[in-house]
Order: sequence, then C-alpha cells, then structure tokens
Amino acid sequence: MEAKNFKCPCCGSVLEWNGLVSEMKCASCGNSFPLETLQQVTQDEQIADTREIRFEHPAEGTVDGEKDALHAFKCPGCGASIVVSETSAASSCPYCGNAAVMPEVLSGSFRPDLVIPFAKDREQAKEAYRNLCKGKRLLPTGFANESQIDKIQGIYVPFWLYDCQTESDITYKATKVTSHRQGNYMITRTAHYHLRRGGEVDFSHVPVNSSTKIDDTLMEAVEPFRTEEAKSYSSAYLSGYEAERYNQDMNECSGRAVERIRASVKQVCDSTVNGYTSFQPVNTQIRVTRNEARNALMPVYLLNTSHKGKKYTFAMNGQSGQIVGDLPVDGKKAFLMWLLITLGTSAAGLILAFFLFNGGVI
Repeated sequence: MEAKNFKCPCCGSVLEWNGLVSEMKCASCGNSFPLETLQQVTQDEQIADTREIRFEHPAEGTVDGEKDALHAFKCPGCGASIVVSETSAASSCPYCGNAAVMPEVLSGSFRPDLVIPFAKDREQAKEAYRNLCKGKRLLPTGFANESQIDKIQGIYVPFWLYDCQTESDITYKATKVTSHRQGNYMITRTAHYHLRRGGEVDFSHVPVNSSTKIDDTLMEAVEPFRTEEAKSYSSAYLSGYEAERYNQDMNECSGRAVERIRASVKQVCDSTVNGYTSFQPVNTQIRVTRNEARNALMPVYLLNTSHKGKKYTFAMNGQSGQIVGDLPVDGKKAFLMWLLITLGTSAAGLILAFFLFNGGVI
C-alpha cells in the first residue's frame, strides 16, 4: 500500500494541518490553504501509474499473526517503506520526516464519521507541560528538561460517541431530624420519608475511548471535548500527526458509555432531593433507549517518559489545552523538606517556650 500526503500547490512541499488558522499550512513557503480549496485541487490532479518490477520475500519463518499486525506503506516523498501497526492511520517517514497519511487504514467500516481538528500546536503543548512542572520543588532534577519535552506527539485518538434517551425511576429512603429543649431534656425527633424521583434525560455524544493502546482513565481526564465543533472526516486533518483507528467496536465500548450515562442520571436525580438530613436510594431503575453511536477522532498530545523504571504518561486535550498527568516525587528532596519543616517547627516551639518561661507564664 502507498501512503499519502498533501503537497503545497505553490512549492510542492508537504502541507500539515494548522489548528491556529484552521487551514493546511506549508512550512517551506509559508502559504496556507482552506481545506475545501485543497480538496478541489487534489480532485483535479491525475496521478500516473508508475509500476515497477517487484520481488517478493517468502513468508517462511513469519510468526503467526505478525504479518497481520504490521503494515508497510510507501512514503510519497522519498519512496522509503514506512512500517506501522495495523491500527495506525497517520505517521511520519523516519527517513525524510515528511507527514504521511494511510487512508486505507481508515476505510470501509473503520472510516470515522467525525473529527475534531487540532486547535493547539506542539509549542503550546510544550508550554503547557512546562507550566505543569513549574514550581514543583519535589520534582526530580532534569525530569522536565527539553529532551523530554521534545517527545510530545500529537495523535488522533479514536472514540465512540453515543447518543441515547433515558427513562429513570428512583425511590429513596430519607430522614429529617429536628431537636428542641424541653425543660432539662433535649428532645430529638426523626421523621422518615419515602421519596420518588424520575423522568427523561437525553444524552448526546457521550465519549468512550475505543483504542486499547491508550489508557481510558487518561482520556477521560482530558475531557470534555467540544463535539459541536467536530467536522466531517477528511484525511487532510491527519497530516502532520499520528492517528489510530479503533480496535474495539461500538458494542464492546457501550458498557462504559452506559455506566457513565447511568451515573449522570443518578446524579441529576440525587440533586433534587433537598431539605433532608439523610437519604439513600433503595430502588434504581434507569432504562436506556434510542441508542446510536458515531466513530470520531479526538486530538490529544501525549508524552511518555520514565523515572527510576516507572512510566509516566501526560496527555493534553488538543482542542482545549487541558493537560493531565502524575508527576514523580524525588525521595531525597521530600526528606530534606520534611527535615527542614520539622527543625523549623521545633525551633519555633523552643523560642516560644523561652519567651513564655521568661515572662513567667510557664
């Protein structure tokens, strides 16, 4: 298969999607082009068929499943072979560095319905990471150095977006406790109530990560995505970024969607139970109906690094700029800080005791 990239009509260099101007931009001549204009130019081009004699390597010695797990694409810039996993839909050539899109990976049933283009660039992602690490005195020395920051990679992560309607019926046990004094006695009265809440709640575009390569908890942490800004899918948006296709279908991911939907419905119903000392649900019935799902690509910047053998992953929402991740703690720095605080507290106590003693208080 042959990879694809988008050439600048002016100088022939490779174009990449630029979220800051919402256009395809050329790094060589500086020109930028609206996506609609570029698509029209591409439709008018005729690509010649330059077939050559090819030699094949026998599949002897290939491990079962290994051939299916990897795909090779021809770089349109230098002709080198780009080897990627079967779910990778966009990458860059390791030889010439040009962006390469593999449209066949996202064809057929894998073709996304929607894509949210990157609105933040790599420099903004680097700055967000610097700000996350800034002022963290217990961070290991060198953890946030430039060599780590340069590993930040923009990737389109596949999601399923679920639309549904819910009908709920929840009953609660509730109490209301009042107290008053009567003579020498405090009288406490507890009233018990049986409450019922229910109704219809509609949900639109509930996101669930559909790639097992990327941690679900991390993807939920960078939410929300403004799905109302999603565009109809075009492979041009992938140029200059990595991209994955889903490896879990809509039914495999629906359990997590239903779980999130039910939790939201319960939260809405719970918020209407006011004026009681305590309450707890005794019967919860939430029915999910009118189910629909769409395949979408979401923009995320990822940074994977390690410290003392432990892996640390940071993610930034490529649309909103929300960044999340756990930072390591330097044990020696933590001990020194604890020691300084302890000594400082002890010294302050001794000084206070000295003045109190001299003043005759103790």
